[in-house]
Amino acid sequence: MTEPKPSPRKPLAFWIGLGVPLAIALTALWQWHRAGTWLLDAPIYQRAQIAATAAFLRPLALTTLLLGALATATFCAALLAMRRAAAQALQSRDALLRAFESGRRWLPAFMVSQTLLVFSGLVAALAFEVVHAFDDPHLSGGAMKLTMFGGLVALALVWYGGKIVWDTLRFARRNQEPEPIGILGQSLSPAQAPLLWDFVRDVAQRTGARLPDSVVVGLNEGFFVTEHPVALVNGQRVPDGRVLYLPLPYMAFLDRAQVAAVVAHELGHFTGEDTAYGLRFTPIYRALAGSIFAITNEHDEDDDGWRAWITAPASLYGKWFLQSFDEAVHHWSRERELAADAFSSRIAGTEPAALALLRSAVLHELVDEALTHNREAPPERREGVLSMVRRLVAERGLADPREHLEDRQAHPLDTHPSLRQRLDALGVAITPELVARTRDTRDARLLVDLGLETAPAG
Repeated sequence: MTEPKPSPRKPLAFWIGLGVPLAIALTALWQWHRAGTWLLDAPIYQRAQIAATAAFLRPLALTTLLLGALATATFCAALLAMRRAAAQALQSRDALLRAFESGRRWLPAFMVSQTLLVFSGLVAALAFEVVHAFDDPHLSGGAMKLTMFGGLVALALVWYGGKIVWDTLRFARRNQEPEPIGILGQSLSPAQAPLLWDFVRDVAQRTGARLPDSVVVGLNEGFFVTEHPVALVNGQRVPDGRVLYLPLPYMAFLDRAQVAAVVAHELGHFTGEDTAYGLRFTPIYRALAGSIFAITNEHDEDDDGWRAWITAPASLYGKWFLQSFDEAVHHWSRERELAADAFSSRIAGTEPAALALLRSAVLHELVDEALTHNREAPPERREGVLSMVRRLVAERGLADPREHLEDRQAHPLDTHPSLRQRLDALGVAITPELVARTRDTRDARLLVDLGLETAPAG
């Protein structure tokens, strides 16, 4: 039995989200008391002059109190709903999807209403002080300037509140279709690459998985499958459906059994409906994040920075909402990846599956360097990503995989467990022999065998 984890410290969102409405409510109580005693404490000859103002201030203080209390109650109700949804999300992937789908509907409305409640409470509290000060016969010049400044702040809050509502409603009307994944590659049909498709078809038959609708080979990203839209840099259209992506710089150094293990892993995601789940989950997640940014205006370079501070009680809650589901999101991502690894090892063998993971990990840094160089270097200094990776491997060799055990495989849409977790789940120990095989710098020649590259002369 594992020890229970200590309760995490409350995030800043909790203290601001609860503290600001409470501060408004407490200020309103203080103003209610002042409004009730102001007329009684004033000299008799001034009471007629301030009677009308005193009669107005008590309802204004009561309005502020109600706004602060309602904002506090709304925040607490949303907090309880979030805690319950986050706990349910750990029960199943469907529960996680339902929680996010529900959050996508009510979270933007809550954030807008909470922001408006806080804004209205602040405006009402400032209005109380401005009205109270202007009816004070002993108001000094400095106090008059401060009072006018408070009035300007109240007007600014009204303007900001209206702008936030408009921005959020405008975002809600946007089309929330999933954004395509940008790939530096080419889609190959069975007629264009028959040997490659025969290889994929053989793995699919052994796994019992359906064939992908498209196979794309490219230079960036690692191996992955997706049902998201894919946009190729060359403008070539990839039909909608199941896409298998194969990165040439990694395939150049993996043998047939190792690539078969990787492809089996990826096709296992089709079998487990993981790609369909991702197709449903990612747009919901992005819509939630977009609603938060619409309220905070964080991506607007012309924003003066005040908006982020003013909207903090609501926007911090929105970010806290997303963070509270991190455990569930990573839990199900980890479960999906480890299940696909186990599926791969049953089909292709444990050793090829482990070597594919290890060699991909030590190649990643070199592939990333080659991609960066060919993206940023002047055209005359570029040498091609694949040829540069081969040169770097020949010159530097491959790193010790034990230095990369905490690395996580890159993916355009998802997260992966660490390399150590994946090897442990496969029951693979890092032996000197495994390290030596991982660091073997010989080209696997698989690209030639699959008809993706011409054999060098001689």
